[in-house]
Parts: sequence; C-alpha cells; structure tokens
Amino acid sequence: MQAAHGTPPQLELHTLAFLPPRPGLSLSVAKGQCVALLGIGAEQDDLMRLTDVLSGHAPSYGGHIRVGGEDVTRRPTGQRGLATLGEHAPLFPHLTLAENILFPLRASGQVSATESERRMAETLALAGLDGYRALKPAQLTPEQTLRGQLARALVMRPEILVLNRPFSKLDYTGTRRVLALLEKLQRAIGLSTLLLTRNRTEALMAGDTIGILENGILLQLAPAPTLLNRPTHERVATGFGEANMLTGKVLSLEDDMAELRLPTGETVEAMAAPGLEEQDLATLCIAPDRLSVMFPRQPSASADEDGMLACTLISARHVGTAIHMRFRMQDGGEIIAHRPPVHTARDLEPGRIALLAWQTANATAFPMDQKSG
Repeated sequence: MQAAHGTPPQLELHTLAFLPPRPGLSLSVAKGQCVALLGIGAEQDDLMRLTDVLSGHAPSYGGHIRVGGEDVTRRPTGQRGLATLGEHAPLFPHLTLAENILFPLRASGQVSATESERRMAETLALAGLDGYRALKPAQLTPEQTLRGQLARALVMRPEILVLNRPFSKLDYTGTRRVLALLEKLQRAIGLSTLLLTRNRTEALMAGDTIGILENGILLQLAPAPTLLNRPTHERVATGFGEANMLTGKVLSLEDDMAELRLPTGETVEAMAAPGLEEQDLATLCIAPDRLSVMFPRQPSASADEDGMLACTLISARHVGTAIHMRFRMQDGGEIIAHRPPVHTARDLEPGRIALLAWQTANATAFPMDQKSG
C-alpha cells in the first residue's frame, strides 16, 4: 500500500510469517500514523515473537519487511531503520539517563561527539526529561523510565518505532500522559509507530488504525468505528467490541440484513456477516452500549413486538458515566447493557422486568461455524 504522493509507508509487512503455521501478517504504517495491534488470544508470546522478528533478533519464516520503502528482511539488528521499545529493552542500570541515550549513538560510530551531545539534549527535551539526565534508572519513576526508553529509541532517528506493551508498569494517569506525548510527537516530528498491546483502552487511545490479532492471526484491520460497527468476525465483536453473544436461527435474509429467531421465541434483526445463509444457526453479537432498556410500568409486560427481549434485572452498578446492568433472559442466559445514569432507583431494583431492543445496524449475525482466519 502506497502513501500519498507516491511516498512509501514507513513500515510495510508483506505476508510476514512470524508465528508458524499461522498465515503471514500484512499491514502498513504511514508517516505520522500509529497502527495498534491488539492481541486477544491465549497465545501470550505472539507479540514478543513479532517484535523479535521485526528487530532481527529472530528469523521470519517467509514474507518481507520494508522500512521506508527498502527491504530490510535480511538486514542485521540495528541496521533496519526501526527501533523497539518495551520491557525487553530496559535502560542500562549502571549508566545515567544521558549516558543511556548516548549509548546507541556511540555504538554506531557514525555520529560525531558534538552531534551526539546535541541529539541527546534535543531528545531529552522532546521526552520531557531535561532535568533528569544525571540520574540512573533506579532513581527514575516508571513513567520517567519509559520516557527514557523512548528518548533512547528516538535518538537514532528511526523510520518506525515498535512499542511492545510499553505501559505495563504505568498507572492509568502515567499511561495517559505518555500517550499524549506520543500523539504530540506524531504531529511535531512525524513519528510513526506500531503499538503491540493486549489492552483495549491503549489501542483505542493510540491507534489511528487498529488490528485485532488472535494468536498471531490478523482478523481485521480498520479504524475503531469500523471495528465496532462493522466487525467481520465474531471474535472482533466480542474481543474488541465486548459484545454480548446470543444464538439464533436465520429465518430470512434481505440484502445485508438478517431476521433471526432466538431460543426464547423472540424475532430480532441484525446485519448479516459474509457467509450467512437462511436456516443457518448464527451467533448474534450486540455491544452493551448499543442496547436500549425500557422498564414497563406493568410488571406483567412482555415482548409483544418483534425485536424486543423480555428480561429480568439481576444487578445494576454505577461505573462512572454509565450504569452496568446485568439481565437474565427467559432461557436463563445473561446479557449486559451499559446505559447513561438516567434511571430511577426503583427502576434499578433487582427483579424488575425490562424490555431490551437495538437498532438493526448495531448488531451483527455471524455463521455459527465461523473460524479464525
């Protein structure tokens, strides 16, 4: 994929086989863009393995890595025009922060002492670490340590920065500050990043584009609104969109909409995923914040109209700007809804009968036998 005006992306992966026997990974990162890969599978080493293959610390099993338009697949570590950051690349404990940042410049032997000092000072300023250059890593906070790792990576002026779970030791506030710094650097110096994370919030806050990676297989790569509104795989809907999963039988299909009957007898509608056919058993995915909740005045109210589910409220918990509601359906299954805090205390008493509904465009029905990849 080419960027605007014929400029090649900062990073291109072409069917990069980094975790056999999974299929190769293909994606691109344009200049000044952040692509976040969100790992949602049980395989805990896939992100680290991808980092090692990109940096040259481990071989690939096929495919190509291009950085700035050049094929660097077979180049040695340190000569690929990319830098990696994360727990796998800690600061050297015996060196000061300034010495840590100078280390890769001196090791390269390609930058004069005067230029190295200038770059070090400039990069410290970019990372917000001006006053900490004489400190050793043990004297730094987790946030300052991450900023120091960032400065050491940026001092070599890489084409692309690969961040592997960089915020694992930071609290929420520290993570927010470093994410804001990365966004500032995207605008100021055109920083291009590939973020590898298992944290949905980090992916949402950082990624211009987000890829959902399950056990090394890329299920979907798209902006967040597309992933939330038009997931192409049920694992994207549940692993990223945190969707509820219901089971139904497809009664009819019209264009890209499906009518389904649930085990409880209600008839509902959803968008049809590719491959869905009439009479199929389907998995219907609907995100908690896309559900409408009504509490009828009459306790005996039922879902007389199509598209409404009669449920019983199990619990309701305030979680800041929303209420987390848990309902039991007529077949004993449970469904979660997130709603604004507008309901009365009486509404939220456990045992209340409720009617749940959603707009067709906010739910997706997938073939029940859909497989990853």
